[in-house]
Amino acid sequence: MKKKKKGFIFKQDRARIFKDERTDTYREKQKYKEPTRCPNCGALYIEGRWTWDETSEKVHEALCPACKRIEDKYPAGFLELRGDLYRKQKGEILHMIRNIEKTENSEHPLERIIEINEQKEYTAITTTGIHLARRLGKALQNAYQGDLDISFDAENFIRVTWQR
Repeated sequence: MKKKKKGFIFKQDRARIFKDERTDTYREKQKYKEPTRCPNCGALYIEGRWTWDETSEKVHEALCPACKRIEDKYPAGFLELRGDLYRKQKGEILHMIRNIEKTENSEHPLERIIEINEQKEYTAITTTGIHLARRLGKALQNAYQGDLDISFDAENFIRVTWQR
């Protein structure tokens, strides 16, 4: 039987670490020139982030990632609303969702609702970011209880289902 050497420190071989090949096509690989304004929504890229700030400087123009997602109809978040309570209080719940979106968007310009699609048995809401979909689901659960299921289908996509 071999004796273990004292003081041996395990060094991890960096070459063997799993490299994730998934990529988000809407995540920019390079920074925008500063300042840059989105011609569609008016968001301003300054100091490394998108804001609703104003500037007197000459600005470059480029579509922000949220406007690209909206244009391509390619959501990062999917929220599904189901159940009897939802059908009974649909107007109130959708009003709450719009208010949360307004609040979230005031601080984070890239978090927006792309579409609200009402079907016979459920309503599907698509969002430009994963955080807005999760926040909407959590707000519904806090306000109305019910069953909330959150699953991250990939690194860049979230599926949230709420029903009651």
